Amino acid sequence: MTIKRHGKASTTNLKQRFLLWSSLILISGGLLLSLLSFWNTRRLLMAEAMDKSEVLLQEVEAIRSYVKKELRPKMVELHGKDAFIIEAMSTTYISTTIMDTFAQSMPNYIYRRASFNPLNPRNLADPFEEKMLDWFEEDKARTFYQGIVKKNGESFFISMIPDYFTEPCLRCHGKVEDAPQSLIDRYGSINGFRFQVGDLAGINSVAIPVSASLRAAWQGSLVLFIMTVPASLLLLWLLNLLFQRLVIERLGSMLSLMKEKKKETDAEQPGDELDALRASLGSLQQYVHSARKGSSLQPNFINGYVAGTPIIAGAMSWLYRGYTATADNRENVAIKIGFDEALQNPLYRACFETELHLFETLSHPCLPRFRERIGDVVILDAIAGESLSSLLEKGPLQEPLVQRIFSQLCDLTSHMHATGIVHHDLRPQILHLDKNKKLTLLDMGLASSDQQPDPIVAAGLGPQGDFLYMAPEQIQGKRGDPRSDIYTIGVLLYLANTGKLPFSSKQRSIQKWVQQKVKFVVQKEDEEALSPKMIAIITKSLSNTPEKRYQWVEDLQEDLEKEFLRMNS
Repeated sequence: MTIKRHGKASTTNLKQRFLLWSSLILISGGLLLSLLSFWNTRRLLMAEAMDKSEVLLQEVEAIRSYVKKELRPKMVELHGKDAFIIEAMSTTYISTTIMDTFAQSMPNYIYRRASFNPLNPRNLADPFEEKMLDWFEEDKARTFYQGIVKKNGESFFISMIPDYFTEPCLRCHGKVEDAPQSLIDRYGSINGFRFQVGDLAGINSVAIPVSASLRAAWQGSLVLFIMTVPASLLLLWLLNLLFQRLVIERLGSMLSLMKEKKKETDAEQPGDELDALRASLGSLQQYVHSARKGSSLQPNFINGYVAGTPIIAGAMSWLYRGYTATADNRENVAIKIGFDEALQNPLYRACFETELHLFETLSHPCLPRFRERIGDVVILDAIAGESLSSLLEKGPLQEPLVQRIFSQLCDLTSHMHATGIVHHDLRPQILHLDKNKKLTLLDMGLASSDQQPDPIVAAGLGPQGDFLYMAPEQIQGKRGDPRSDIYTIGVLLYLANTGKLPFSSKQRSIQKWVQQKVKFVVQKEDEEALSPKMIAIITKSLSNTPEKRYQWVEDLQEDLEKEFLRMNS
């Protein structure tokens, strides 16, 4: 009786599991089928909307081209070159008026002519159009955009093309004094002027509603899913019969045979074969765990060293606090270990190898002393103190501390430049100060050396590092110029004296970053924290063009020492 009871329990258990997993698989399959159906229907709808919007947009462009090439020259011929009839000569007015008429019969189809500074206020770009204007302006090779956007709670498929000013356009959009009087009388003399040839005039867009079609596609997919449920139940019943015959009955016979041979241990056995297998695996796991119990800390050991808590994350590596594993002579060290992705990617591995080579070969009081390299790990002297970043979080630094920090930083940077090294990534996070205010540089992951090829340049990558501290030419992808480090020192000097960075971190594109750097001036609220000479030093260091900056770090250091001497006298 006991044997039958166990056999019955085991078969019921397995059957329940099989039914549960089969149900989940079939339901998931039905859901996946419905989602695929929705995706395919949506893809077809989008393709149709794409064709419609592109046709409408090309029709509008044909209208504008007709006005430019046929209608406008004819009006000049009839009325003279000084005449300007908006209703017959303005491409924007004519195209928008025609599309307004079209919209009366197709009210959901939206044509827009949008710009940052339009003559007609109705053409002022909304937030989404502003982003697209920026997008086209970043790269003039971008001549077309298509995608789905939300307008007034509805989804639209939108197609956009940019329009740039040509020479004939400047009559109405160049100098105000050259514009036709009829245009000024209609729109005023403030907006829509002072453009040049090649400037982005605006974007033309056609939006086609797709919300109803998408809802219909979703409803169709839902119906398909509901229809798959009965079919899934029938299939599940058939599978259950098959499983009962091929698996459950045979497994029950096998378990009964096993129980008959081991009645004395029957009470100690699991309920079914799968439970027995799980119990066996559990025993094996406990055995393995016991065998390896003493090695739980082993991943933190690196030869004769033990890695502890991280100090900083550099460009290509972590830097950890550590110590020697010898119990009778424990000594603190720093351990530099590359990021996994840096070690796996050939490009970043090359940068990491360059960094390790520089730590091994460079010698300066502001660099931690190299001890040894163990594979992809470098052991350095212990790092004490706190980062410059944590000090700056408390506000501006006192003048004696600023003097001490930048005297060391300039000396270190000039030493690197003299040996053909440009750091490219001087940030407060990788600069440490001990209790004696001795400066230590902890990372050189983005540095380049004239003694070996620069992997970042060789791979054609864009700018690498933090844009807040980069020189404009570095943001544009240029590397290897020592004056880029001088620019970064200027940023740090501004930060140390005022407690804040000279630039915000809200720029969306490389072009916007460069424009912000070009427009740099010392903020009025920061002038009180800076002497006139310090303002001049920072302004020269942060010059947009490298030729106008300090050409040598030694010159910058000399001016700083003179200013600190004057302030202390």
